[in-house]
Formats: sequence, C-alpha cells, structure tokens
Amino acid sequence: MNDQKVALAGAIYERLKERIMDQVYPPRERLNIDALAADLSVSPTPVREALARLSAERLVTFEAYKGYRVSPLLTSAEVAALMHVRRLIEIDAAALAAQRILIPDLIAVEKILQQILEQSASVEVGSWSHGYHQFNQLDQEFHETIIGAAGNPFLVTAYRSLNIHLELGRFYKVFRDMDQQQTCVEHNAIVQALRDRNPAAAAAAVEEHLHATEDRIFRLIDKYPESLTGYNGTKSGR
Repeated sequence: MNDQKVALAGAIYERLKERIMDQVYPPRERLNIDALAADLSVSPTPVREALARLSAERLVTFEAYKGYRVSPLLTSAEVAALMHVRRLIEIDAAALAAQRILIPDLIAVEKILQQILEQSASVEVGSWSHGYHQFNQLDQEFHETIIGAAGNPFLVTAYRSLNIHLELGRFYKVFRDMDQQQTCVEHNAIVQALRDRNPAAAAAAVEEHLHATEDRIFRLIDKYPESLTGYNGTKSGR
C-alpha cells in the first residue's frame, strides 16, 4: 500500500471514529460499507480497513453475514469491571513512577496538566463543549505518560489494550455532562505526589481519582437513565 492510500485509510478511520464518538452513528447502529463509502466519497476499501481498525478497538463489532454495527455502550457492571482493572494497573504504576520518573517525563506530565487546566477553564459543570475531544486526548496522554514513567512497558501495553478513553468518552458524549474542574483537582494531586517523589501519596492520589471517576459515571447514569435506553442492550438505569 502506498503512502497516499495509507493516509486516506487513516483519514477515513479518524472520520468514522469521530462520528461514533459524537453519536452521529449511535450505539448498535448498523454500518453499511458501501453506504459509508458513498457518503465519504471514497471506494469501499479504505472504509473496510477503517472498520477493521475500529473493530480492534471495540468501537464496532462484526458479525458474519450481517456486517458491522456500532458497539453498545458498556453496562454498569462492565464499567465497574473496567475501572477495577484500571486500579490494578494504575495504582502500582503511579507508585513506581514516583520512584523512577525522569525529569523529562515529569516536565511532560506537568505540561499536559497545564494544557488540561487551560482547556477546561472555560467549561462549566453541566455545560458541554466540543473541546471535550481535546480534553479526552490530553487525559489519555496524562495517564499513559505516568504509566510509562513506571519503567515497565508491559504496563503501558496492558493499559492501551483497554481503550479506556474511547469506552468512557462515549458515556460523556451521551450525557453531555462532565465535571472537568474536579478532574483537574485530582490530576494536580497526582502530579504533586510525583514532584515529591512520594510513592504512597502517588498511589493514594490515583486511587482516589479512579474511584471519583467511577462515581461520576454512575451518578450520570442515575441522573440520565433515559439516555442509555437501547445504547447498551439493557433497559435504562442500573
């Protein structure tokens, strides 16, 4: 495949992923390759390649003889299970990072935190902004940089395989409600523990942040149960 075809396939992948995240293609909707190709003014080949990538990220599912469908949102039980695995990875990784983090990595984490603060400064609780895409990307970079600073590449691989920010980001797009300011407070506590080279404080700050994240998601599910009707294959609510 030449560079031009690779670039086109990548562009189609990004376009489809954005539409899935933005609920243009809502959960459980069927995706017809020929129809998508016509809509995007491309041949079916880059669409097929993009859908294969999205399937690997669990944003779409494939069923023989039926084709692709947008994946349902996680159920409440699946959210709890995902957050449990996050705690298994990230708490120990934060403690290790506090001991091992190099100055360039610490500077990188601080820079990402500053970008998150600047991005979220204009977003009020209960409001919504298209800037969430940027916030979600920065949040992913923040967590991955800290895990990488632990010095164990298998932790990074395990974390990335969960596709956490794709899974949870879809919830926030459904609810259109997120307390970014409180998230920033929790991030700042994590960074301060890394600056202090305090493993216990870093682990505690990450644990508190992950529990708070889980609580925020469940509060949104309870607040907007009708938003999930049909999205995760269950009745609305928990």
